[in-house]
Amino acid sequence: MNLKIKINIYGNKNTVLSLKRCCNSSHDSSDSSQNKTRCSSCTNCRNNCKNSISSESNVTLIKTEELYNNLKKFFSNSDVSQNIILNFIELDKINLSDKEGIEVNNIIHKGFTPPITVIDGIIRYYAGISNILIYKDVKELLE
Repeated sequence: MNLKIKINIYGNKNTVLSLKRCCNSSHDSSDSSQNKTRCSSCTNCRNNCKNSISSESNVTLIKTEELYNNLKKFFSNSDVSQNIILNFIELDKINLSDKEGIEVNNIIHKGFTPPITVIDGIIRYYAGISNILIYKDVKELLE
């Protein structure tokens, strides 16, 4: 299959997000919009959260850049790795003459929290990066 799905993540790499679930992308998605408890007993989660800034019992503070890197790693090991184009776009570098950039800028001004995930030109998610949800969208688009 030669179809390529374009995934753009708009955000600021150094922004710190508060996650309430496992931050290991291979074990679970790093989605701040869901409220599952972080699995503190999981050795993989503790080891893979070493790049997080702070950990409490069920809250981890992690930079957007680390979430994006987890997403890249997740997709590089997936069955759709050859079918995606994954980009991170810093918000301060948005091209305001670009339609997608204008839409992302408008949605942020309406109060939606970055990072913003755009899949094939459609704004799909905000306030976190969910490996599983993005993967499901890609699979659906490839069918």
